Amino acid sequence: MPSTLKLPWTSLALLFLTDATFGWLLYDWTNNREIWLVVAFSMAILGAMVAYPSRSIAMIFGGFFKTDTRALILIIFISVMSVILLTWLQFFVDIVVLCAAGLLVSLDLKVRGWSKPISLLLIIGWQLFGLSAGLGFNYLHTHPLIDVPEYFYDTYWLDLIEQLFKSSELKPKI
Repeated sequence: MPSTLKLPWTSLALLFLTDATFGWLLYDWTNNREIWLVVAFSMAILGAMVAYPSRSIAMIFGGFFKTDTRALILIIFISVMSVILLTWLQFFVDIVVLCAAGLLVSLDLKVRGWSKPISLLLIIGWQLFGLSAGLGFNYLHTHPLIDVPEYFYDTYWLDLIEQLFKSSELKPKI
């Protein structure tokens, strides 16, 4: 088992920030919890695809090039997907950024000697943690806590600091 000192903290922080940003945006897009579960499941699949990129590509495209009919179907499918991609460009840019951050973590873990199953678990866990953190941060931003004392928000601390500076002004000695 690799030690925690060999964790790629920079790429893990980048993965967390991209997933938290995506979670924040997801909360803005919809409040439907079923969609959130579908997105979480999709994030787990995305984590598996970035942890095992060669198997993912072989599984998706491996059997389609054996006959001309399958190749034609694949070309038509790619054409339709490119139209959808251009229509929903921002959504696909978000997905590409998430994939790039996941691939960066996967490559860093591979270089540091982590096994693929443990890398898979770490990437999926970290992605789901970032996604849920983004959802939670946006929820707390849009629904502030009501029973929180005044000193947790408002200008309580700034007023206190201002009073301290006013009371500690230097007075000339006579």
